[in-house]
Amino acid sequence: MHRGYLATIGREGTGWVSLQLLIDRFTRRDPAIKLDATHFGTTQTVLLTLSHVDRLIEELTHARQAMQAQTGRHGRTGETR
Repeated sequence: MHRGYLATIGREGTGWVSLQLLIDRFTRRDPAIKLDATHFGTTQTVLLTLSHVDRLIEELTHARQAMQAQTGRHGRTGETR
């Protein structure tokens, strides 16, 4: 198993999400994204296929657009990058 692309998002006080790309070197299975979500010391792991990742990106895009529409009407809220 090969692991590549590691990203962690969040804050220690409220929890975080870690992403890893998992690739089987012997191609017994398709590439997958390993998603670990940690909240208050409890971690849940999920393996996402390419179609799951596509759906997640689509849903996050819609959520971001809705958030931007809200902040546009009521001023700037939330965290900055």
